[in-house]
Amino acid sequence: MVDTALSVIPTIVNLGIKIYDAFETKKENSEECKHLIVHIESIRDQLDYLKKVTRDQEKSLEQELCTLKDRLKECEKFIDQFGKKWLLTKLVFNQGQNDELKTLNVHLDSCQKQLHYKMTLIFEDYRQKDTQKIINTQHMQSAAIQEIHHDVKRLLADQRPCTPTSTREQINIIDQVKNKYKTNSGIKRTVNEEKSFPIEQSYINLAIVETKEQHEKEKKLKEQDQKAKEPETKEQHEKEKKLKEQDQKAKEPEKQQDFSLEKQHDEILRTYEEIYGVKTSIDVENIFQQCKDQIKKVFVLGRAGIGKSTFCQYVTYRWAKGEIWSEYELVILIRLRRLTDSRYPPSKKYSVNHLLENEYFPCDELSHAQIKHFKQLCNKGQVLWILDGYDEFAQNIPEQLKDVFDHVRETQHHILTSRPYAIKSSYDVKLEITGFTNDNIVKYVDQFFDQTMKEINTDSFEAQKLLRLLKSNSSIWGVAHIPVNLELICSLWSNNDWTETTVLTMTVLYDNIIEWQCRRYLANKNINHEDLTKSAVYDKCNTELQFLEYLSFKGMECNKIMLTPAFLIEAKDDLKSFAIDIPQILKMGILKSYDDKAIGTQNQTEKQHYFVHLSFQEHFAARNLLRILKSTDRVKAINFINSNKYNQRFHFVFVFASGLLAQSHYKSCIEPFWSTVQSEPIDLVGVKHIKLLIACVDEFIGQTTAPQSTPLLQSISKWLAFCASHNATPINKHLIQSLQQTNRILNTTIIQKTFLQLLDTEDPNEERTVYLFIAELPITEPIPKLQSKILAALYDMGLNARATASTIIGNFGEKAATNGVIAALLNAIRDEKHYVRQEACSALGNLREKAATNEVIAALVNAMSDYVYRVRWRACEALGNLREKAATNEVIAALLSAMRDEESYVREEACEALGKLGEKAVTNEVIAALINATRVEEYSVRRKAWEALGKLGEKGVTNEMIAGLVNELAGRIDYGHDTFLDKCLVRAMCSFDGMKQLNSGIVKKLCSYIRNCTMIDLTVIPSEHMIKVFFDSGNASWLGLVVYIALSQGIAVTVEGSCIWIYDGRGPFECNGDRPELLASLIEAFRNQKSEIESG
Repeated sequence: MVDTALSVIPTIVNLGIKIYDAFETKKENSEECKHLIVHIESIRDQLDYLKKVTRDQEKSLEQELCTLKDRLKECEKFIDQFGKKWLLTKLVFNQGQNDELKTLNVHLDSCQKQLHYKMTLIFEDYRQKDTQKIINTQHMQSAAIQEIHHDVKRLLADQRPCTPTSTREQINIIDQVKNKYKTNSGIKRTVNEEKSFPIEQSYINLAIVETKEQHEKEKKLKEQDQKAKEPETKEQHEKEKKLKEQDQKAKEPEKQQDFSLEKQHDEILRTYEEIYGVKTSIDVENIFQQCKDQIKKVFVLGRAGIGKSTFCQYVTYRWAKGEIWSEYELVILIRLRRLTDSRYPPSKKYSVNHLLENEYFPCDELSHAQIKHFKQLCNKGQVLWILDGYDEFAQNIPEQLKDVFDHVRETQHHILTSRPYAIKSSYDVKLEITGFTNDNIVKYVDQFFDQTMKEINTDSFEAQKLLRLLKSNSSIWGVAHIPVNLELICSLWSNNDWTETTVLTMTVLYDNIIEWQCRRYLANKNINHEDLTKSAVYDKCNTELQFLEYLSFKGMECNKIMLTPAFLIEAKDDLKSFAIDIPQILKMGILKSYDDKAIGTQNQTEKQHYFVHLSFQEHFAARNLLRILKSTDRVKAINFINSNKYNQRFHFVFVFASGLLAQSHYKSCIEPFWSTVQSEPIDLVGVKHIKLLIACVDEFIGQTTAPQSTPLLQSISKWLAFCASHNATPINKHLIQSLQQTNRILNTTIIQKTFLQLLDTEDPNEERTVYLFIAELPITEPIPKLQSKILAALYDMGLNARATASTIIGNFGEKAATNGVIAALLNAIRDEKHYVRQEACSALGNLREKAATNEVIAALVNAMSDYVYRVRWRACEALGNLREKAATNEVIAALLSAMRDEESYVREEACEALGKLGEKAVTNEVIAALINATRVEEYSVRRKAWEALGKLGEKGVTNEMIAGLVNELAGRIDYGHDTFLDKCLVRAMCSFDGMKQLNSGIVKKLCSYIRNCTMIDLTVIPSEHMIKVFFDSGNASWLGLVVYIALSQGIAVTVEGSCIWIYDGRGPFECNGDRPELLASLIEAFRNQKSEIESG
């Protein structure tokens, strides 16, 4: 019965469209329209009947739905009969009539969507046996049909379309907003908006981490530090005694006299990690669980280009799909940069409903009833506001919008996103978007080039070539962790020769992308650019570039992100000596129109524009700043630097300017720029100044060895010396956060020698502080003396030094994998203290394949039997990082044993490690263990098991594995699709042997899931694959999936005799269909699918 019910829905959708066609020809076909009313009345009667249905009347309901379906088919046939003769009448309508009909079309489209949506609810509710819900939704459905009926009668009576008020009355606010979010499912590329990635495939792996309340952490750290100097209290003694008894049960007791010191160190180290290091991961759907107040407020921080706006798009998309935050009836995303005087004139006072109208219904004035309903939702706390881009808005909030903005922030549940600037209001929950992890980078590059390869037949090894370059150079690898930077790197890869690239700063990256855009611009103007140098290309585009530089600088000075047509004209008038052609400049791809339409369409100059990313505006502004500094008007640039060097809004302007100084074109600016930065007015506190120096110097030294570098690095080293040797936690926090975002400074000799001097102390507390400070910093190229010093600490008698030294060596990475380092870590892995052992395991894993010696592998296998679960966990992780070199029988046996561990963390890591070992780890026992792990209670373990099975290659894909994955996904459909598991499923479906052995029940489940999963990418399945599975298995259950996948892939299939010809992007190829009875059923299935589509 359910299938019969669902088959009605496409017909209803088609009817809604045909109704509009009927209205459009009302004057010549009034009788036909009246006839149509009769059919609509019949449908309404059928729906009215359904209100009376109870659970005891299921058969009657099924019959009635069948009757309804037949009635709709009648409507469709009736409309089709005279549809062709209407076609001619459309050509004689004048413009005024067409405009009125467009208004009517909006109304009817809304009714049709509501009809579709409500019918879906009806049948879903019926499946859940909820009679009351059926009755309630039928009431709403009848109302929708009644409205269509009244509108048709009104139209035929007075020949006028519905008034705008009637149109607005029918708009379902919540559904309209959801539809807007659902259709916005692609992430557009920054420099080529015609290309996009599905949001679930491209940016779903953005790491969002929770940032703890700093004050409490710092207080805790001071307390723990004080405890380290005080005698043991009675309460401590009792706690430690209890813990000791637990350890004795684990058959490996610790010595009581050392326990207090060990516990204190563990707590101190953990607190440092919470403040500076590994933050607590948190899932998007759980972020409000951290809020303590009744009004939920979350502050989301993120660096430039890290993905804050993508985060907003992602969460609204998932909410619209019903996957998260179901407690909110409505989620309103406001891009704060759009709240400008031109869109909100100062002469008016604004409230929350004006924000809703302007941002979501600009062509409609909401009715009184709709506004009232919206305000009720706000008052009941059922609306979540997402305010994106506070940093672009905070210093220039229009006076007329301050009250409503404050009202939302003070009284409404909301999320506020911003670059990491300080804000006055306190937030219980502060989150940080950290960008891509190492694994995310690999996945993104693969996805980027997979799409590119399909479009332009790129070499399939390009992704691996780029990844090798990224990993081989710490500077480029660091830059790639910011999503927008990685996109630019991938975009540039096929257009540049990177063989000689050793350093990639943010400035170089943006400079290269601008050169690339200029070359595309010249090509579109039919100007040959292939033999031109970069300097020559810039000369060809000099007028355009100078305008963009001046425009961006003027916008930054005036605090304007949205650039109005008047502002563009004003900038053009300021540069009277240049022949500026604004329409041509808009075609360069640097500016984006407000309504997101493609640059180059009609009336572009009448639209507001903004730079494709704020960082592009900052880069162009930096170019303009240096242009002024090297001119006769340099005083203006000096005054600008003096006035704004500590203004966070201009932070990246100065960072980009520092990077540009390395170019020969700007070398004359080096001395005046740095002397101005370092001279009065100077920051009397000093922290803000040193943070500015760190960011700017890191960009500067990445490209030059100019003599100015030395005194700048010495200034930074003095602050590092103070922070590293003093327990000044608040100051340390500022410097560590800045240093963690650098790529070059920490690898300089001056800075590393400073650390060596600090470690040359006899005070154990001071030494511990220095080690902990260094452990938080990304030093990837240690000088030999520093590496030797850290290595010696691994043999130190001090407990703190041994553990922290292991962490530091792990941070050094593969370049530190010398025989001496490995020997020292092997010694540490046998340490009597568990926190030393766990850090040693992690460090060996971070050395990767270079540490994959027999002795290391044996030591890690032994550590997997440790009585402390953290050691076992880290040992599993380390073995996985050693990859295929660790795929020995002993390792596999140990990991199989770990999959039965009592701790789920250990089991998760064991599954992941087996997957990383690759096909060398494929045995029947491994596959059986992983399949068994897919049935455990913990979803996190199941997910890791599926991931591992997917990485084991063809051998890991069995019919049992596919069946289990299908059941897993089918069972989770109510919780929203898991994109990663969807990918696992598609990869598994490419296995011929695994697929052909599936039974009919699983095949039907698989078909049902695939048809209901709108975001799954089926293009990777070979076009002929499913047809071959069907013919080989002879199982007719495959037919539905075979024809649907062919439809999804957009291929063509023809049959000539017993030959099946398939046409896809590779060209035509033949597939054998030598079983006549199966071939006939396949042809029939294709025809039925096509007929269903064409019949509506």
